[in-house]
Amino acid sequence: MPDMALEPARRIPVVARPDVLVAGGGSAGIAAATAAARAGCSVVLVERYGFLGGTLTAVTLGGFCGGWTTCGDEVIDVVGGLFGELVDRLRRIDGAGSTRRWGRVVSLPYDPTAVKVVADEMLGDRVGLMLHTWIADVQVENERIHTVLVENKAGRRAICPKILIDCTGDADVVARAGGGFELGHDGITQFGSSMFRVANVDMAAFGALSRDQIAARLEALAHDGVALPRTAVALYPNPIDGVVHFNATRLARPDGSPFNLVDPDDLTAAEQLGRKQALHYVEVARRYLPGFERARLIDIGANVGIRETRLVHGRAVLDVEHVLAGRKPPDTIACTAWPVEIHAQGQQTVWRHLAEGDFYGVPYGCLLPASLDNVLIAGRCISATHEAQASIRVSAPAFALGEAAGLAAWLALQKGNRPADISVPQLQTRLRDNGAFPGAVSAAVAPAPS
Repeated sequence: MPDMALEPARRIPVVARPDVLVAGGGSAGIAAATAAARAGCSVVLVERYGFLGGTLTAVTLGGFCGGWTTCGDEVIDVVGGLFGELVDRLRRIDGAGSTRRWGRVVSLPYDPTAVKVVADEMLGDRVGLMLHTWIADVQVENERIHTVLVENKAGRRAICPKILIDCTGDADVVARAGGGFELGHDGITQFGSSMFRVANVDMAAFGALSRDQIAARLEALAHDGVALPRTAVALYPNPIDGVVHFNATRLARPDGSPFNLVDPDDLTAAEQLGRKQALHYVEVARRYLPGFERARLIDIGANVGIRETRLVHGRAVLDVEHVLAGRKPPDTIACTAWPVEIHAQGQQTVWRHLAEGDFYGVPYGCLLPASLDNVLIAGRCISATHEAQASIRVSAPAFALGEAAGLAAWLALQKGNRPADISVPQLQTRLRDNGAFPGAVSAAVAPAPS
């Protein structure tokens, strides 16, 4: 039998020639497509699932992170823009409540089903949406992607965009186009997790426990011999009464190393292991955590939660010194205060916080692949080091990065379709006009020393 199969040449129908093609409909993709379309671009968004939201909905992430900093008792918004609009829309339909502070960070529990509905509303009829559609391949000439081949129920089709925004999370488009990237740090990435939700929880008893108290109980159990891959867990109350979201599992190969979650065999093994761990954690919670005595598993994310895979080589690189120093460069286009949160070896999670009340800005060059002329990147695959990515990868800054990329694409259409040639001050002005926060320091938050 031959080792290789030959795919015959064929003619592929072109189904769209948009100004902007957005690949991936997660946090960054929703924001990128919405921003570009509202600015006046013709936009097509390609998404592999039958709904939008990505990690927020397919993984069922329990809370929005990275949208706020704290100064004393005050919680301060450092993202705004389309992320703020999403939160407002969710609150109108009881899909999100109030921010929840634990220690030095702030998150906002939400209902993933509500996000699916609100994301559709935000895109409206401005965006040509192609659900259940995969990026199959790209065609590149002179460092420009001129054709994207997609697969769906109709077979293979072609899209010919002027500008492409890679919001796949795994930098799938950049990788297929031959763009440079790193896989984590020397091939080692953060561990993934399978997220799940349980019902029938006594919320009063659950609410009486702090995050540190839950971790202490789990650490004591692990010390006593209960097998727990991870003890530093995050349990979020869902807007639906009696439902709690678990961010608790840690997915590793038998040798203890993290799976490579862009390898199909590793991804398959991780999905199966995640379901086993979810069942185990539910049993542990029922036996040992107050309020969970009658808890019942009601769903597991449709996709394993991926924290890190490919990191694109960009024209600028976000590094951990930049993050922890709270730097705000002149070309900042998105901000966050989320700490460096590394899910590494062992049962604990490593946290490295910014100074109280501080935040940092992401330079525009982190959205520009070094070797592709008409491509932008947004989301967890932007140009960053392994440690810095452990801060910028969360949902609220992903929205901010996507919004900046969408508006940058609009500006680039006036500059020979080259995102590298736009006026960053013009982009910052447009972001501020839209209610986003591209680095202007409020009176309540002092800038970190340079």
